[in-house]
Amino acid sequence: MSKPLEIMNLHKRFGGLVAVKDVSFKLQPGEVVGLLGPNGSGKTTVLNMISGALPCDGGTVRIGGTDITMMKPHKVAKHGVARTFQLVRPLPTLSVAENVQLSLAFGKKRHWGREARALAEEKLAFVGLEGRGDERVGNLTYIDQKRMEMARALASEPDLLLLDEWLAGLNPSELRIGIDLVQNLQGQGMTVLLVEHIMEAVRALCSRCIVMSAGEKIAEGPSAEVLQEPAVIKAYLGDDHA
Repeated sequence: MSKPLEIMNLHKRFGGLVAVKDVSFKLQPGEVVGLLGPNGSGKTTVLNMISGALPCDGGTVRIGGTDITMMKPHKVAKHGVARTFQLVRPLPTLSVAENVQLSLAFGKKRHWGREARALAEEKLAFVGLEGRGDERVGNLTYIDQKRMEMARALASEPDLLLLDEWLAGLNPSELRIGIDLVQNLQGQGMTVLLVEHIMEAVRALCSRCIVMSAGEKIAEGPSAEVLQEPAVIKAYLGDDHA
């Protein structure tokens, strides 16, 4: 069973710039929720604070009731949080399976040797890369690199998966593959926080959305309703469209 996520009054400042200001929201176990907003609105900064990649300047982050606010990324991973990045970050000197096996050393449970290889192959098969563990990362197409990154995140056996524009840069057929994969996770009860600009994917995957603008939360609710709110339209398109 996945765990709930709760963030309360999250705050982050870079010098004189307030990147995130008093942002609060909750995710229930098994929800797939969109975190939306124009570029520079603070979405990735929120993911970075949840995952431990950035320290918070204020507020709290809880996963399953446990305060993970000031933990380092490897400690956060032990509490069941995994993420992908806007740009795929493979280790090119390692094989596809070895890239995935690295996560097995930092998840909720540690796996080594033959067990780790078997689990890596299991995750690769789940994302559509069955039998390709011995290939070099450089041989993979862009969508297959995205799949490998997903397998690597899933290898840590997370309760919460943070997807930071994981579907960006895909062509229409690849996008359908990506949406189907996230829907499979949804069917397994995975809790997912999805940063995304592709509205087709948001509508297909997210029953609920949280929208940010200039570091603040400006809307939250059912996706179909939130995407029609004047404040959201204004944030994306400007005053003339609100």
